[in-house]
Amino acid sequence: MFVVGAVMLIFGMALFQLGAETAMTPLGEGIGVQLTKINKYILVIAVSAFMGFIITIAEPDLQVLAQQVPAIPNLTLILTVAIGVSIFLAIAVIRIIRKIDLSILLAIMYVLLIGFSLFVPKEFLAVAFDSGGVTTGPITVPFIMAMGIGISSVRSDRNSSNDSFGLIALASGGPILAVLVLGCFYRSILYISILKLFLQ
Repeated sequence: MFVVGAVMLIFGMALFQLGAETAMTPLGEGIGVQLTKINKYILVIAVSAFMGFIITIAEPDLQVLAQQVPAIPNLTLILTVAIGVSIFLAIAVIRIIRKIDLSILLAIMYVLLIGFSLFVPKEFLAVAFDSGGVTTGPITVPFIMAMGIGISSVRSDRNSSNDSFGLIALASGGPILAVLVLGCFYRSILYISILKLFLQ
């Protein structure tokens, strides 16, 4: 049974990766090229955020993580991670278009992550960093990388090829920060509940 299961897993993952690569890469590159033709930054942010939200919800690893965290409702965790990816993917796209230095954004993001991690319950720390890991799954990564390549391919300057890097780093940091913010929100609710008990 183990051998049969292992063989089926290998073939299943191979077909899944082939399908994801065949579908996501052209789609991501096409969307990336079209985003550079939009002059309104609000529309670029909206489209990037929407694509990040949809692609994250479709990620199978996130569904597995949500079922393994009983302290947080499944839908709440899934939506929180998806919102985190969508916001930071939009920031990453704007970074490429506006030619913002990646190291500055990464430094700001890590300062925020360290700051919020000091105030959340310990139970949320592991979940937060795991949520960043599950967003680097077989659906999200090919799409985001292809989207970055599509955006940077339109530019003709010498840094255009390097600007496609960093999207995964920013998009994976987004859900970590989002779950940490959720943890702070949960802690605030807990303190308010305790305060109400004492006041009664």
